Amino acid sequence: MRLYLFACILIMSSCQSETSFQFSTYWWKNNTQTNKTQQKFLNHNKINKIYLKVFDLKWNEGNKTISVPKVHNSLDFDSVKIIPVIYIENSVLFNFEVDTIYTIILNHYSVAIRNGIIKDYTELQIDCDWTLQSKKAYFKLLKLLSTNITHLSATIRLHQIKYAKTTGIPPVEKGVVMIYNLESPADTSTKNSIFSYDKALMYLDGYLKEYPLKVDIALPAFSWGVHYHHGKIKALISDFNPKGIDSLNMYQKKNGYYKSKKAHFYNTHRISNRDEIRYEYPSISEVDKMMGFLKQNLNQNTTEIILFSLNSEFLINNKSEYEEIISNYN
Repeated sequence: MRLYLFACILIMSSCQSETSFQFSTYWWKNNTQTNKTQQKFLNHNKINKIYLKVFDLKWNEGNKTISVPKVHNSLDFDSVKIIPVIYIENSVLFNFEVDTIYTIILNHYSVAIRNGIIKDYTELQIDCDWTLQSKKAYFKLLKLLSTNITHLSATIRLHQIKYAKTTGIPPVEKGVVMIYNLESPADTSTKNSIFSYDKALMYLDGYLKEYPLKVDIALPAFSWGVHYHHGKIKALISDFNPKGIDSLNMYQKKNGYYKSKKAHFYNTHRISNRDEIRYEYPSISEVDKMMGFLKQNLNQNTTEIILFSLNSEFLINNKSEYEEIISNYN
Protein backbone atom coordinates (compact mmCIF):
# COMPACT_ATOMS: atom_id res chain seq x y z
CA MET A 1 0.00 0.00 0.00
CA ARG A 2 2.80 2.40 0.91
CA LEU A 3 4.59 1.58 -2.32
CA TYR A 4 1.39 2.30 -4.27
CA LEU A 5 0.91 5.67 -2.55
CA PHE A 6 4.54 6.59 -3.16
CA ALA A 7 4.16 5.77 -6.87
CA CYS A 8 1.03 7.94 -7.07
CA ILE A 9 2.84 10.85 -5.45
CA LEU A 10 5.69 10.54 -7.93
CA ILE A 11 3.30 10.52 -10.89
CA MET A 12 1.37 13.54 -9.59
CA SER A 13 4.52 15.54 -8.90
CA SER A 14 5.84 14.84 -12.39
CA CYS A 15 2.68 16.11 -14.05
CA GLN A 16 2.77 19.82 -14.86
CA SER A 17 -0.63 21.53 -14.91
CA GLU A 18 -1.52 23.35 -18.10
CA THR A 19 -0.40 26.96 -18.33
CA SER A 20 -2.92 29.79 -18.20
CA PHE A 21 -2.77 32.74 -20.60
CA GLN A 22 -2.97 36.52 -20.51
CA PHE A 23 -3.04 38.54 -23.73
CA SER A 24 -1.29 41.76 -24.75
CA THR A 25 -0.11 43.39 -27.99
CA TYR A 26 2.85 45.07 -29.60
CA TRP A 27 2.86 48.51 -31.21
CA TRP A 28 5.67 48.51 -33.79
CA LYS A 29 5.32 51.84 -35.52
CA ASN A 30 6.94 55.23 -34.93
CA ASN A 31 3.61 56.92 -35.56
CA THR A 32 1.62 56.43 -32.34
CA GLN A 33 -1.65 57.85 -33.66
CA THR A 34 -4.44 55.39 -32.78
CA ASN A 35 -8.10 54.97 -33.67
CA LYS A 36 -11.36 53.95 -31.99
CA THR A 37 -11.35 50.46 -33.53
CA GLN A 38 -8.02 49.67 -31.88
CA GLN A 39 -9.32 50.99 -28.57
CA LYS A 40 -12.44 48.83 -28.90
CA PHE A 41 -10.28 45.77 -29.57
CA LEU A 42 -8.36 46.38 -26.34
CA ASN A 43 -11.49 47.03 -24.30
CA HIS A 44 -13.48 44.11 -25.69
CA ASN A 45 -10.65 41.65 -24.99
CA LYS A 46 -9.66 43.20 -21.65
CA ILE A 47 -6.11 43.82 -22.86
CA ASN A 48 -4.34 46.23 -20.52
CA LYS A 49 -0.73 46.01 -21.66
CA ILE A 50 1.03 47.17 -24.84
CA TYR A 51 4.69 46.66 -25.74
CA LEU A 52 5.73 49.89 -27.47
CA LYS A 53 8.91 50.00 -29.57
CA VAL A 54 10.28 53.32 -28.34
CA PHE A 55 13.38 53.38 -30.53
CA ASP A 56 15.78 51.36 -32.69
CA LEU A 57 19.55 51.19 -32.74
CA LYS A 58 20.56 50.80 -36.39
CA TRP A 59 24.00 50.76 -37.96
CA ASN A 60 24.43 53.55 -40.50
CA GLU A 61 26.98 52.21 -42.96
CA GLY A 62 27.30 55.53 -44.79
CA ASN A 63 28.65 57.61 -41.91
CA LYS A 64 29.62 54.75 -39.56
CA THR A 65 27.26 55.85 -36.80
CA ILE A 66 24.22 54.55 -34.95
CA SER A 67 20.87 55.84 -36.18
CA VAL A 68 18.12 56.03 -33.56
CA PRO A 69 14.65 56.28 -35.16
CA LYS A 70 12.11 56.71 -32.38
CA VAL A 71 8.55 57.50 -31.38
CA HIS A 72 7.88 61.06 -30.27
CA ASN A 73 4.62 60.54 -28.43
CA SER A 74 3.15 57.92 -26.14
CA LEU A 75 0.12 55.82 -27.03
CA ASP A 76 -3.15 57.50 -26.15
CA PHE A 77 -4.97 54.57 -24.55
CA ASP A 78 -6.82 54.68 -21.26
CA SER A 79 -5.87 52.27 -18.48
CA VAL A 80 -3.16 50.55 -20.54
CA LYS A 81 0.30 49.78 -19.19
CA ILE A 82 3.07 50.68 -21.67
CA ILE A 83 6.15 48.43 -21.71
CA PRO A 84 9.07 49.92 -23.69
CA VAL A 85 10.88 47.83 -26.30
CA ILE A 86 14.22 48.61 -27.96
CA TYR A 87 15.32 46.95 -31.20
CA ILE A 88 19.07 46.50 -31.74
CA GLU A 89 20.65 45.53 -35.06
CA ASN A 90 23.48 43.01 -34.88
CA SER A 91 25.68 45.38 -36.88
CA VAL A 92 25.59 47.81 -33.95
CA LEU A 93 27.13 45.14 -31.70
CA PHE A 94 29.85 44.46 -34.27
CA ASN A 95 30.85 48.09 -34.74
CA PHE A 96 30.60 49.70 -31.28
CA GLU A 97 31.87 48.94 -27.81
CA VAL A 98 29.27 47.60 -25.39
CA ASP A 99 29.78 50.48 -22.95
CA THR A 100 29.07 52.97 -25.75
CA ILE A 101 25.86 51.17 -26.76
CA TYR A 102 24.81 51.00 -23.12
CA THR A 103 25.30 54.76 -22.70
CA ILE A 104 23.35 55.53 -25.88
CA ILE A 105 20.45 53.37 -24.69
CA LEU A 106 20.32 55.03 -21.26
CA ASN A 107 20.48 58.52 -22.77
CA HIS A 108 17.58 57.91 -25.16
CA TYR A 109 15.66 55.99 -22.51
CA SER A 110 15.97 58.99 -20.17
CA VAL A 111 14.69 61.30 -22.92
CA ALA A 112 11.67 59.02 -23.42
CA ILE A 113 10.93 59.24 -19.69
CA ARG A 114 11.28 63.06 -19.68
CA ASN A 115 8.94 63.29 -22.68
CA GLY A 116 6.31 61.19 -20.93
CA ILE A 117 6.49 58.35 -23.48
CA ILE A 118 7.34 55.84 -20.74
CA LYS A 119 7.22 56.18 -16.96
CA ASP A 120 10.38 54.77 -15.43
CA TYR A 121 13.08 52.09 -15.43
CA THR A 122 10.80 49.36 -14.10
CA GLU A 123 10.47 47.20 -17.20
CA LEU A 124 12.19 46.93 -20.58
CA GLN A 125 12.28 44.43 -23.43
CA ILE A 126 15.22 44.13 -25.84
CA ASP A 127 14.69 42.76 -29.34
CA CYS A 128 17.86 41.50 -31.02
CA ASP A 129 18.49 38.47 -33.21
CA TRP A 130 21.92 37.78 -31.79
CA THR A 131 24.35 35.39 -33.46
CA LEU A 132 27.26 33.30 -32.20
CA GLN A 133 29.54 36.17 -33.22
CA SER A 134 27.55 38.85 -31.36
CA LYS A 135 26.48 36.74 -28.37
CA LYS A 136 29.32 37.76 -26.03
CA ALA A 137 28.78 41.49 -26.59
CA TYR A 138 25.00 41.22 -26.48
CA PHE A 139 24.90 39.23 -23.25
CA LYS A 140 27.34 41.70 -21.66
CA LEU A 141 24.98 44.52 -22.68
CA LEU A 142 22.00 42.73 -21.13
CA LYS A 143 23.89 42.29 -17.87
CA LEU A 144 24.70 46.00 -17.80
CA LEU A 145 21.06 46.94 -18.49
CA SER A 146 19.84 44.66 -15.72
CA THR A 147 21.67 46.86 -13.21
CA ASN A 148 19.26 49.69 -14.11
CA ILE A 149 16.11 47.86 -15.18
CA THR A 150 14.07 46.05 -12.55
CA HIS A 151 12.42 43.62 -15.00
CA LEU A 152 14.42 42.96 -18.18
CA SER A 153 13.24 40.62 -20.94
CA ALA A 154 14.64 39.67 -24.35
CA THR A 155 13.15 38.24 -27.52
CA ILE A 156 14.19 34.73 -28.58
CA ARG A 157 14.00 33.30 -32.10
CA LEU A 158 12.96 29.69 -32.69
CA HIS A 159 16.44 28.43 -33.60
CA GLN A 160 17.63 29.85 -30.27
CA ILE A 161 15.15 27.54 -28.55
CA LYS A 162 16.12 24.40 -30.46
CA TYR A 163 19.86 25.05 -30.31
CA ALA A 164 19.92 26.72 -26.88
CA LYS A 165 23.12 24.95 -25.81
CA THR A 166 24.94 26.56 -28.75
CA THR A 167 23.26 29.96 -28.97
CA GLY A 168 23.15 30.48 -25.20
CA ILE A 169 20.50 31.63 -22.74
CA PRO A 170 20.19 35.44 -22.45
CA PRO A 171 20.87 36.74 -18.91
CA VAL A 172 17.42 38.25 -18.36
CA GLU A 173 14.41 37.70 -16.11
CA LYS A 174 12.38 36.14 -18.94
CA GLY A 175 12.36 35.59 -22.68
CA VAL A 176 9.76 36.20 -25.37
CA VAL A 177 9.65 33.46 -28.02
CA MET A 178 8.84 34.96 -31.41
CA ILE A 179 6.81 32.39 -33.35
CA TYR A 180 6.76 34.24 -36.67
CA ASN A 181 9.14 35.28 -39.46
CA LEU A 182 10.20 31.64 -39.71
CA GLU A 183 11.84 31.76 -43.14
CA SER A 184 13.56 34.28 -45.38
CA PRO A 185 11.05 36.25 -47.47
CA ALA A 186 13.79 36.71 -50.08
CA ASP A 187 13.39 33.04 -51.09
CA THR A 188 10.95 32.86 -54.02
CA SER A 189 10.28 29.17 -53.26
CA THR A 190 8.90 30.03 -49.82
CA LYS A 191 5.11 29.91 -49.60
CA ASN A 192 4.73 31.78 -46.33
CA SER A 193 7.71 33.22 -44.49
CA ILE A 194 5.56 34.68 -41.70
CA PHE A 195 4.11 31.58 -40.09
CA SER A 196 3.67 27.84 -40.51
CA TYR A 197 2.52 25.60 -37.67
CA ASP A 198 4.48 22.60 -38.96
CA LYS A 199 7.64 24.65 -39.47
CA ALA A 200 7.39 26.15 -35.97
CA LEU A 201 6.91 22.69 -34.46
CA MET A 202 10.26 21.60 -35.91
CA TYR A 203 11.91 24.07 -33.51
CA LEU A 204 9.56 23.81 -30.54
CA ASP A 205 8.37 20.23 -30.13
CA GLY A 206 10.55 18.56 -27.51
CA TYR A 207 12.64 21.71 -27.01
CA LEU A 208 10.28 24.30 -25.54
CA LYS A 209 9.59 22.17 -22.46
CA GLU A 210 13.31 21.93 -21.75
CA TYR A 211 14.13 25.62 -22.17
CA PRO A 212 15.54 26.77 -18.79
CA LEU A 213 14.12 30.32 -18.83
CA LYS A 214 10.62 31.59 -18.10
CA VAL A 215 9.11 32.65 -21.44
CA ASP A 216 6.21 34.56 -22.90
CA ILE A 217 5.08 34.03 -26.50
CA ALA A 218 4.72 36.44 -29.43
CA LEU A 219 2.28 35.32 -32.16
CA PRO A 220 1.65 36.85 -35.60
CA ALA A 221 -1.29 39.13 -36.34
CA PHE A 222 0.03 40.97 -39.40
CA SER A 223 0.41 40.65 -43.16
CA TRP A 224 2.79 41.94 -45.78
CA GLY A 225 3.54 41.82 -49.47
CA VAL A 226 6.96 40.54 -50.51
CA HIS A 227 7.89 42.78 -53.44
CA TYR A 228 10.19 41.22 -56.05
CA HIS A 229 11.95 43.14 -58.83
CA HIS A 230 13.59 40.98 -61.52
CA GLY A 231 13.25 37.97 -59.20
CA LYS A 232 15.03 39.61 -56.24
CA ILE A 233 13.40 41.00 -53.13
CA LYS A 234 13.02 44.77 -53.21
CA ALA A 235 10.88 45.50 -50.17
CA LEU A 236 8.34 44.26 -47.67
CA ILE A 237 5.07 46.15 -48.02
CA SER A 238 3.39 46.32 -44.61
CA ASP A 239 -0.36 45.67 -44.51
CA PHE A 240 -0.43 44.70 -48.19
CA ASN A 241 -3.98 43.71 -49.08
CA PRO A 242 -4.99 42.30 -52.49
CA LYS A 243 -8.36 44.05 -52.09
CA GLY A 244 -6.49 47.31 -52.53
CA ILE A 245 -5.11 46.31 -55.94
CA ASP A 246 -6.38 48.07 -59.04
CA SER A 247 -7.02 45.40 -61.69
CA LEU A 248 -5.69 47.83 -64.30
CA ASN A 249 -2.31 47.72 -62.57
CA MET A 250 -1.90 44.11 -61.40
CA TYR A 251 -3.34 40.61 -61.85
CA GLN A 252 -3.14 37.40 -59.81
CA LYS A 253 -1.08 34.56 -61.24
CA LYS A 254 -1.90 30.86 -60.77
CA ASN A 255 0.86 30.51 -58.14
CA GLY A 256 -0.78 33.18 -55.97
CA TYR A 257 1.65 35.95 -56.85
CA TYR A 258 0.40 39.31 -58.08
CA LYS A 259 2.13 40.62 -61.20
CA SER A 260 2.34 44.21 -62.33
CA LYS A 261 0.96 45.15 -65.75
CA LYS A 262 2.61 48.56 -65.72
CA ALA A 263 4.59 50.93 -63.51
CA HIS A 264 2.43 52.37 -60.74
CA PHE A 265 2.26 53.06 -57.01
CA TYR A 266 0.72 50.84 -54.36
CA ASN A 267 0.18 53.34 -51.55
CA THR A 268 3.66 54.92 -51.41
CA HIS A 269 5.51 51.93 -52.92
CA ARG A 270 6.67 52.21 -56.52
CA ILE A 271 5.90 49.06 -58.49
CA SER A 272 7.67 48.62 -61.82
CA ASN A 273 6.31 46.82 -64.86
CA ARG A 274 6.44 43.00 -64.45
CA ASP A 275 7.30 43.21 -60.73
CA GLU A 276 5.68 40.54 -58.55
CA ILE A 277 4.25 40.56 -55.03
CA ARG A 278 3.66 37.53 -52.82
CA TYR A 279 0.89 38.13 -50.29
CA GLU A 280 1.68 36.58 -46.88
CA TYR A 281 -0.35 36.34 -43.71
CA PRO A 282 -0.77 33.81 -40.88
CA SER A 283 -3.49 31.20 -41.07
CA ILE A 284 -5.56 32.08 -38.00
CA SER A 285 -6.67 28.46 -37.64
CA GLU A 286 -2.97 27.50 -37.40
CA VAL A 287 -2.42 30.25 -34.82
CA ASP A 288 -5.26 28.69 -32.82
CA LYS A 289 -3.64 25.28 -33.26
CA MET A 290 -0.37 26.71 -31.93
CA MET A 291 -2.22 27.94 -28.84
CA GLY A 292 -3.29 24.37 -28.16
CA PHE A 293 0.29 23.16 -28.48
CA LEU A 294 1.55 25.89 -26.14
CA LYS A 295 -1.04 25.07 -23.51
CA GLN A 296 0.28 21.51 -23.33
CA ASN A 297 3.98 22.25 -23.71
CA LEU A 298 4.85 25.16 -21.45
CA ASN A 299 6.09 24.05 -18.03
CA GLN A 300 5.00 27.19 -16.24
CA ASN A 301 1.87 28.39 -14.46
CA THR A 302 1.18 31.50 -16.53
CA THR A 303 2.18 32.70 -19.98
CA GLU A 304 1.64 36.02 -21.69
CA ILE A 305 0.65 35.91 -25.36
CA ILE A 306 1.72 39.08 -27.19
CA LEU A 307 0.00 39.68 -30.54
CA PHE A 308 2.13 41.35 -33.19
CA SER A 309 0.69 43.86 -33.65
CA LEU A 310 -2.11 46.29 -32.76
CA ASN A 311 -1.01 48.74 -35.47
CA SER A 312 -1.56 46.07 -38.15
CA GLU A 313 -4.62 46.36 -40.38
CA PHE A 314 -4.63 42.55 -40.62
CA LEU A 315 -5.38 42.21 -36.90
CA ILE A 316 -8.22 44.71 -37.05
CA ASN A 317 -9.65 43.23 -40.28
CA ASN A 318 -9.66 39.78 -38.65
CA LYS A 319 -10.43 40.86 -35.10
CA SER A 320 -13.41 38.52 -34.66
CA GLU A 321 -11.20 35.47 -35.35
CA TYR A 322 -8.51 36.65 -32.95
CA GLU A 323 -11.14 37.53 -30.36
CA GLU A 324 -12.42 33.96 -30.56
CA ILE A 325 -8.92 32.65 -29.81
CA ILE A 326 -8.59 35.06 -26.88
CA SER A 327 -11.96 34.08 -25.45
CA ASN A 328 -11.14 30.37 -25.77
CA TYR A 329 -7.87 30.64 -23.87
CA ASN A 330 -8.38 33.59 -21.54
